[in-house]
Amino acid sequence: MKEAVPYLSVRNAAEALSFYNQVLGIAPAVLLKMPDGRVMHAEYRFEGGRLYLSEELPEHGGTPSPQTLGATTVAIHWYVDNCDELVAQMRELGSEVLMEPEDMFWGERFARVRDPYGHEWGITTKIRSMTPQEIEAAAAALFAAGGASGS
Repeated sequence: MKEAVPYLSVRNAAEALSFYNQVLGIAPAVLLKMPDGRVMHAEYRFEGGRLYLSEELPEHGGTPSPQTLGATTVAIHWYVDNCDELVAQMRELGSEVLMEPEDMFWGERFARVRDPYGHEWGITTKIRSMTPQEIEAAAAALFAAGGASGS
């Protein structure tokens, strides 16, 4: 089996766990702490995937958080039942909505959100199934009409 699992590095992981517990609607299945109480590893298991989280732990060669870097280079694309509802919840919990939910040419309702810990999320709900050829044709029509952002 091959599986890619996002591993989020955050500052103040104990606080972050509260945020992610609310957004994901579950608590971690595994939660390991360092002797000083910092989160060494948290593992969320939910339908369709898993998500790992830990404190930055630079003294152990840990990955810096987006807060330390001042940016992130990865966005997590998350399929949910109701894009608008989750985006509203994330906003209420302190996330920054970078792009409001919108119906996209590729058949999904999509929004971009930066959570309070600097991680970016593409929150999406499938609204219609499209073949790769249909998506390519829709993109070509969008660009021909002068749309450059892809939305």
